[in-house]
Amino acid sequence: MITFPGPVSALVTLPVPADREGVARVVGLERLARDALRDLRATIPAFNGLLVEGSPSTWDPEEVEARLSAAAKECMLGVPEIDTGDPVSLPVCYDPELAPDLEELSVGAGLSVAEVASVHSGTPYTVLATGFAPGFAYLGDLDARIAMPRLATPRRRVEAGSVGIADRRTGIYPAAGPGGWRIVGRVPEPFFSDPTERISRFRPGGTVEFRAISRDAYEAHCG
Repeated sequence: MITFPGPVSALVTLPVPADREGVARVVGLERLARDALRDLRATIPAFNGLLVEGSPSTWDPEEVEARLSAAAKECMLGVPEIDTGDPVSLPVCYDPELAPDLEELSVGAGLSVAEVASVHSGTPYTVLATGFAPGFAYLGDLDARIAMPRLATPRRRVEAGSVGIADRRTGIYPAAGPGGWRIVGRVPEPFFSDPTERISRFRPGGTVEFRAISRDAYEAHCG
């Protein structure tokens, strides 16, 4: 489906789930769109959709729709191979003092805190989208055993580097601020101290891996 949310923008939504395969197709669509359309100012892939923004001087809605439709059909023929680069590896401390929702999640899941940490850090995640805050990545798919809904009332302040869970998604708060995700761990803040790096670190379709570290190791990273 193709819609036009603005005078020089188009949104392509693919008929696929918003998961790893879906975002792989969207990243493939982004590449095809850049080849097919002139003077694109921006392309923004997210979950199972792609937003493209063009230039008023060359934007022809009929041509854009035709070219995007052809590109969408092509990327639906198979899951494209995409170059995601090296995985992003981040240390996480699963200490209840740093993770206010960890023990509640542990009880609800019927797992020990150590088992929750093992499940959470035991699989690589795909960057499905970025947004909410600069440098925030929506990662999936989370193991269903430790999935939890957002808090009914968001916290006024979540510390930078906090690792949260919301349903089948997980993510890291890149800066301190309000948030409603369940906090189960924390990445040492120095890993997010450079705003430019934290924004460029995550790219839809890329891979993120967590590795569990002790509280002592966390403190050592924080200096």
